[in-house]
Amino acid sequence: MPEATAPSVIPKEKEWADGVRLPIKDPGRSWLEIAFIVLFVPAVVAFYSIYKWPTVFGSHEGSFYLFGKSPGFFYGSVYSGLVCGIALWALIRNENLYKRGKKPAPMGRYQRAKFTSIFLVQLIVFWILPFIVGPLIAGQSLLEDAIKPPKRDYHVYVSGAFMSLGTGIYIFGVIPIAVYFFGKRYCAWFCACGNLAETIGITSWGKKWVYHGTPRGPVARRLEVIQTVCLVFALAFGVLFFLDGLKLFNATSVVGALQSTQDLVIDFIFGSVIGVAAYPFLGSRVWCRYGCPLAKGMQLLGGLTRSRFQVEANEACKGLNLCTQACPMGIDVAAFAHKDRRPTNDSFGLAETPCIGCGGCIEICPTEALSFAPVGKKSPAPPATPAPAEEVKA
Repeated sequence: MPEATAPSVIPKEKEWADGVRLPIKDPGRSWLEIAFIVLFVPAVVAFYSIYKWPTVFGSHEGSFYLFGKSPGFFYGSVYSGLVCGIALWALIRNENLYKRGKKPAPMGRYQRAKFTSIFLVQLIVFWILPFIVGPLIAGQSLLEDAIKPPKRDYHVYVSGAFMSLGTGIYIFGVIPIAVYFFGKRYCAWFCACGNLAETIGITSWGKKWVYHGTPRGPVARRLEVIQTVCLVFALAFGVLFFLDGLKLFNATSVVGALQSTQDLVIDFIFGSVIGVAAYPFLGSRVWCRYGCPLAKGMQLLGGLTRSRFQVEANEACKGLNLCTQACPMGIDVAAFAHKDRRPTNDSFGLAETPCIGCGGCIEICPTEALSFAPVGKKSPAPPATPAPAEEVKA
């Protein structure tokens, strides 16, 4: 009789090679996290209402000034303090905060540069310049703010290009050049909204919100058309505002209606309240993916100009799917790196995805199967996938 053979045991490496996509188990929400969310959501609504729409409380523009300082000062200070505090914590800790497992790994050069940029930009551009340098240049007291209308048009950057020459040069000149070489890294390295999303996304709760809350799949991707609508609206409003300013025709009532819609619906409800309050439910990039007109403009521009920005996969890919689960923009990164149980050596950029270049997919990969293409160089075409042996003709 032939000897009985023991059941075959598939080694871990074989599972990886066969493209098994390992899920990240959702641990659920602790009582502390639930209590935080119960307080967080109404606090965000109330905070932005006070900051942008004090009239909701039957108040005038000078209401809610404390110690002579405007709500905008306290909002900017809390916001910048949170962003700078987490970024500084990450730099001092010097660990790969995307990596799974208990074994620590050092923070890579790319992530160190990114969080250094976030810290300096948030501190200097979004706090020191507006709250310290600006008042000094204007001859105002640093101890007391002048009463002025609340700043509402904060998120809708594109329409501002038609209202200011400097902003126009920045949006239609500087941004396209940066997108061609660096992709949408603006969203992960510089933007104030992105700074908050990026820093919250590396905290313990934030990572869980990204992994389990970020919308994924075909329906979620189709809903990105909402961002295109926001971009078209912002461009139409900007052009109309510009033409009205030239007095080519009288469109004051139309401009006012569009301004009100933009301020209330896009900027306040979508960009401010939903864009932040939805972090625990839809991940940290809801606004960046579905709302921000500038982000959509950069994506379209990058696709049309064939931006040099690319994320490349190599033969080390095991199809773990960790890269996809770590992506805050809901990109199926694994689909570009592994197909039919084999690595593809493929790449993707702005022509295929809304990638912001955060590097989370690269840092989380235990096999180092992903990397950014060198800045300024076109990615090499992926090698042709050989046909199965039975299909090869003599």
